[in-house]
Amino acid sequence: MKTKIINYIISCILLVYYCISIATTYSLIIVNKGGWYLGEWVINYQDGGFKRRGFFGSIFIFINEITKINLENIVFGFLFVVYTLFFYLLIKLLWKEKNNLLVIALILLPAGFGMMMKDPSIASKKEIIFFLFYLFYITSIQYKMVIKDYIISIFIIVAILHHEAAFFYLPFVGLAYFMKNEGTTFSKLKKMVIYQLLPSTVLMLLLFKFGININTQNSVEFLKNHGLVFNELGIYEYDTNYDVIGYYKANAYSYQTYLISIALGAFAFYIYCKMNAVKINALFILSQIVFLVPLFYLAIDWGRWVNIFFSLLTIFIVTEQKSILTRKQEIFTIILILFNFSWKMMLKEIGFITFPAIDDLIKKIYYVLFFKMQKIFF
Repeated sequence: MKTKIINYIISCILLVYYCISIATTYSLIIVNKGGWYLGEWVINYQDGGFKRRGFFGSIFIFINEITKINLENIVFGFLFVVYTLFFYLLIKLLWKEKNNLLVIALILLPAGFGMMMKDPSIASKKEIIFFLFYLFYITSIQYKMVIKDYIISIFIIVAILHHEAAFFYLPFVGLAYFMKNEGTTFSKLKKMVIYQLLPSTVLMLLLFKFGININTQNSVEFLKNHGLVFNELGIYEYDTNYDVIGYYKANAYSYQTYLISIALGAFAFYIYCKMNAVKINALFILSQIVFLVPLFYLAIDWGRWVNIFFSLLTIFIVTEQKSILTRKQEIFTIILILFNFSWKMMLKEIGFITFPAIDDLIKKIYYVLFFKMQKIFF
């Protein structure tokens, strides 16, 4: 299929994602004023001191105090600009590429960007800042722009102050730095340790050693005094001693089905790399898995963590070399694209859903295997 037609299709898909993102963000931030969405964006330092996730919230509070504009309008306006900039840059980046059908398959992947259609509640989450920063970095590399190492450090620090989950995706920055920059292996590894790993690790230690709780005694009252009343408290009533392991045990099947979505996502990227003759550093895969283990252990939003991984990997890999597909490869890719419409992954608890009949069959097979394994080992 001609590159120009493919690029038009990709642009249209991304424009749909953009519209969904803006509409969902407006609903969650302006209309619902939910504590899990709007609440997370207004975490700040002013209501108690230095804490996790308070960087941008502190800026929003400052703007609110100066201008008296409602906090929800400030947050929505900020996200409107962020989403607009992100999708503009992504479309611009992909428009200049000689894309094939495999790029469409990745853009539609339900475990990646395609989750925007399957579970729109992924919109307005804080990781859009990760995506934007990473896209800035990949775009600058693509356009041969020289970025000083200390600038990369600053972006990493801001991302972690925004949300500590950024630390667990640090290998993606290292992957881009290592594979797309010139220099000896030792020189690149040394700079990665000094400018990326070291400052981010020190910051994480400071956050968890000296950072106060997200919800202080004054948080809700402080926000009320700034004109914001939540429809639900969300993150401001979260129990930090919540039994996460007990929750996983109670929802064991649902969480194990994330393995299906991860496997399907990995398969899609394997096919992409195989047909385009692209190689991804095995050490990166291993280090990224190691980095993500604590995140999956501590936080129940597994669909969110999987989505961030595949979305960042999509941003990285779509600028790699692409091959002209044979007719058989195009037919196989079209089947893969259609298959992506048949399943979805949710933000949490439900790791994989497909057609009811197939879904029931998977559950029956799982329960048979599960109870047989239980008898053998227990």
